Amino acid sequence: MTRLLAILAGLLLVATAAPAAAASFDCAKARTKVEKLICKDPQLSRQDEDLAKAYGEALKLWDGQIAAYVKLSQRGWVGSRALEPPEVSGGGILCTDDETALPCLRTIHADRIAVLRNPGFRLSGIYTRGPDMISLKAVPAGLNLGYMLGDPSATQGFTDDTRPVKIAVGQTVVSFPLTGTGPDACILDAAFVVDTVTITQKGPCGGAKLGGWWKRDQTRDPEAEMF
Repeated sequence: MTRLLAILAGLLLVATAAPAAAASFDCAKARTKVEKLICKDPQLSRQDEDLAKAYGEALKLWDGQIAAYVKLSQRGWVGSRALEPPEVSGGGILCTDDETALPCLRTIHADRIAVLRNPGFRLSGIYTRGPDMISLKAVPAGLNLGYMLGDPSATQGFTDDTRPVKIAVGQTVVSFPLTGTGPDACILDAAFVVDTVTITQKGPCGGAKLGGWWKRDQTRDPEAEMF
């Protein structure tokens, strides 16, 4: 009996000492520091599993018809998840390779899972109309809208990024209040289908002409746009 207990205790010790398995990749093949941290940290490992599930669910949005955009968005996020040397900044990397790396990685994983599961993610993306562009960025709490026009008299406008527009499950008609009050107030009513949005403009919007039909461009990620 004593020998059996010793064997069981040894097996338990091995099991508890083994690194946590990550769902999206084989930890035996982990190469980068980020991958190794995911495999070693139980919280990150669980988040990696949740992230893989959320990504799989996102690929099915609109019956899979925006899968190209979802893949592009995820590749961009994975690229920004790398660890940047402490003396470097501004390279688009979200976490620094120092003592803050682990809590930072936990935070950005939680945020990315929330973004992918945000009902507004299915509406996010870049929509174009000739040289004009509307950017819809999904954040954990909703959607932020910005536009950039070719017209030099009315080039840009935004919603308040501290107050993202909340989206309900299945919602496809959304009102976006742009910054500005009184005579400068501007509201864009947007009706979405798979790869287009139809905008109804309310207010002068600083002279911008935003009403009409816009096409989703699945080759562009709003996180990569410089505005």
